[in-house]
Parts: sequence; C-alpha cells; structure tokens
Amino acid sequence: MIKKKLTQKITEIAGEHISLTKEEHDYALTNELLSETASISVIESDKLFENAIIERFVKETEELISKESNAFLKTPITHFKEKMNEFMYLETPHFETLSVDAIAFEYDEVFEVYTAMFGLSLQKKYGDAVKAYLNEHFDGKAMNYSVMFSAGDGLWEVNLPLNYIDDFDTNYTIEETYQFLYRFLFSLVASTEN
Repeated sequence: MIKKKLTQKITEIAGEHISLTKEEHDYALTNELLSETASISVIESDKLFENAIIERFVKETEELISKESNAFLKTPITHFKEKMNEFMYLETPHFETLSVDAIAFEYDEVFEVYTAMFGLSLQKKYGDAVKAYLNEHFDGKAMNYSVMFSAGDGLWEVNLPLNYIDDFDTNYTIEETYQFLYRFLFSLVASTEN
C-alpha cells in the first residue's frame, strides 16, 4: 500500500527533486525509502490541495453547483450546515498514496454530523485492520461508521461521521477538515501494513 506506492513514486523521480507531504516524508525516513543524495522538499499543509479538483453538488440530483478555486477551502465547514442540500467533492494526486481517489464531504442533517465519504482501494483481506483502526479512533458508542466492501469495484466504501473521530473540531475550515482527513487516512492505511 503506502510503502509500495511511495517507493514507486520515489523511484519514478529518482535523481530529481522530490516533493513529499509531511506524512510521506516521515514515512519514507522511518522506512528508509530515501537515498542519502535525494533532493527533497516537504509540501506545506496549506499547499496540499493547491492543484485539487474542488466541486460542489446538489445532494439529491448530484447536479454541479460550481467548480471552486482553492479560496473556497478557507470557508468554515459550517457552510454545509447552512446549505444542507450541498456536498463537495475534492480530488488531489496526494490521495493516490492512500489508495483513495477523492473524498466527498457534507453535513448530514438527519444525524446532525459532518460526514466524509470515499472509496478505499484496499484488498478485502485488510477489512479487519481497517475496522480495528476505526474502532480505536472512533466513538462507536455515540454513532456508527459504515465500511462495506464492494467486490465489483474492489474497494471499501467508507462513510465516516467526523464528529466522533478523535481530535476532529467542528470549528475547522474546509481546508483544515481535508488536512485532518488526509492525516487520519494516512495513519489508517499505514496501520494496515503492520
């Protein structure tokens, strides 16, 4: 998973300057994936979604409301509590290392929680490890998350109520929420390798 994808990423740009997220950099150092001569820069967290695809949609019809610039990421997540008919979609190349294509985000008016939805492209055999990690970091007494394997797509369909994940803050901006999700998913996927 991460080790394989990160090794491939580093190998493909061997001898050139490598830009890694902080999590990728720390992982690569810990797992000795970098050569001593590698030229590395760490991507600042506020630059993580610089080239992301950011779109807002109508929940019921999935009709596109608008394509957004990075400036939209500075909006507080309460935007979605105020506009409950919307959800957003964010896709970035940085998710590839995590085996995730994109993450949708919305406010669930029925359960009154902020929710992230995504497909996690891990083999079915990693299901117990994924659930063990979520159980450790999620308040299952308050609410349940949903993780189901889709054999047709070969991925885990994940629906996470964020309010019940350790250290999530409802005062986050959209950018801070996606940074939180990136760190959380990086840790989750890395944990499945153990």
